[in-house]
Amino acid sequence: MTAALRVIPLGGLGEIGMNLMVYEHGDTAVIVDCGMMFPDASTLGVDVIVPDMTYIFENAAKFRGVFLTHGHEDHIGALPFLLERVPMPVYGMPLTIGFVRDKLDEFEIDADLRTLQPRDVVEAGDFRIEAIRVTHSIVDALGYAIKTPAGTVIHTGDFKIDHTPIDGKATDLARFAHHGEEGVLLLVSDSTNALVPGHGPSEKTVGSGLDRVFSNAKGRILVTTFASHIHRIQQVIDLARKHKRKVFMVGRSLVDNVETAERLGYIRYPRDVRVGSANPEEYEARDVVILTTGTQGEPRSALARMAIGEHKSVEIIRGDTIVISARTIPGNERAISHLIDNLYRRGAEVVSNEQPDTHVSGHACQEELRTMIRLTKPRNFIPMHGTLRHLIHHARLAKECAVPHGLVVTNGQVVELGVEEEGRVLEERVANGKVFIDSEAEEVPDVVVRDRQHLAEDGFVIAVVAVDSNAKLIRDPEIITRGLVHVDASQDMLDELRNQIVGMFNESHPEELRDSDLAQEKIRALLKRYFRKTMGRRPMILPVIWEM
Repeated sequence: MTAALRVIPLGGLGEIGMNLMVYEHGDTAVIVDCGMMFPDASTLGVDVIVPDMTYIFENAAKFRGVFLTHGHEDHIGALPFLLERVPMPVYGMPLTIGFVRDKLDEFEIDADLRTLQPRDVVEAGDFRIEAIRVTHSIVDALGYAIKTPAGTVIHTGDFKIDHTPIDGKATDLARFAHHGEEGVLLLVSDSTNALVPGHGPSEKTVGSGLDRVFSNAKGRILVTTFASHIHRIQQVIDLARKHKRKVFMVGRSLVDNVETAERLGYIRYPRDVRVGSANPEEYEARDVVILTTGTQGEPRSALARMAIGEHKSVEIIRGDTIVISARTIPGNERAISHLIDNLYRRGAEVVSNEQPDTHVSGHACQEELRTMIRLTKPRNFIPMHGTLRHLIHHARLAKECAVPHGLVVTNGQVVELGVEEEGRVLEERVANGKVFIDSEAEEVPDVVVRDRQHLAEDGFVIAVVAVDSNAKLIRDPEIITRGLVHVDASQDMLDELRNQIVGMFNESHPEELRDSDLAQEKIRALLKRYFRKTMGRRPMILPVIWEM
């Protein structure tokens, strides 16, 4: 009897970002994508978040390789944290592998990187994996047809159906249809735009929108887009040349990605628009275009620092036109709104993705998703890459298209599929979750992140108590608070707290208080009750017993 195929998502199902899917058959397993996500306001002091890969680490002998769909950080960003523990071959198209090589060089990790072209086939244990070209908001994007003894899986990756892409390389609908005719056991498909009706516009439409901006702008033009969006960057360079402006690149990730793309022949950066290391302040405003990072309002990004006057070489001035040519990633709305306000405060005009033809999505909308379902004609369907509402709405689309079995699953759940059986979700759930990484590429334990959030929300209180060897108070307790109350308004409160601690020591049996751990716990309980009743707050409480 043929063994069942197991599908195990470790990231990207039930959330935006951190995409990682495991396909397992018998003693063989492969990974599709290994991404990260960026922190939000609740993860203080964290630089990146990667999936919990405990399942991979504990079953390392099974894994035959990582197959990358494209070079966005939410699909490649966690690779260093995987490969330093479990070395294995990494497959992807040239630009994707170029970005991965740059990333691994930073971590000083040597890896077996293997370049694929569309329609190439790789044998990996029980798997026979075919690369299929798709169009996305980055060059060199792939989906995969994964043939297993149980049947064929189509893993779309991030995709859209753009019939007029900038480079002329459209999604290979013929190969998806071919596999659909042969029989597809499972379709695993991008759900990012499952709530967006219709068909997404072509990337070419952005060119006309940006051209209008260039024609109307009297001063400098600053364009921020994703550093990996090579086609968008190329359109800005081409428009700068048309309008006789010089292009400045600001932001390390942007500069690095453009250098890699140019080296691999994916971008043309002519000498007549290139300025090297010159300062944009040395040119007339009407002759300047600045390409920069910061589409999501990230506090340390170049554009965010420009917006508050803290960038070392570029200062936003009245008459500047700022184009935010990127979608707002869910959760970043507040940061982007704050960024735009700061730009307006400095006299700039802001053109955002709310205005027509300044940005188009790289993800399939509902009609494109239906097309993929109808071409592949799967027996089973799993939506991926989205929050739970995205997944549920995508599953409903599949049901409309008469897919027999739709399975909405989230990270850590295990789906099992047999040759003749419908897919089923097992009771088993593998280790999953988020691993927090700081600027030193060190893991930050969950408890530390929770403590930081606790401190940010409720502040902290330190109670210092000096006692003699008989656990008698030597002097009044000292109470220190931060982030809890204003100093000038807290004196009465601090006096009351001191009196309560003194009363506790006077009323308690000395034998109880000679145990410093017990004494600390009694102080903590007393202060916890006080702040909950009087202020409705839960500050972090740190009692200190000082025996003199």
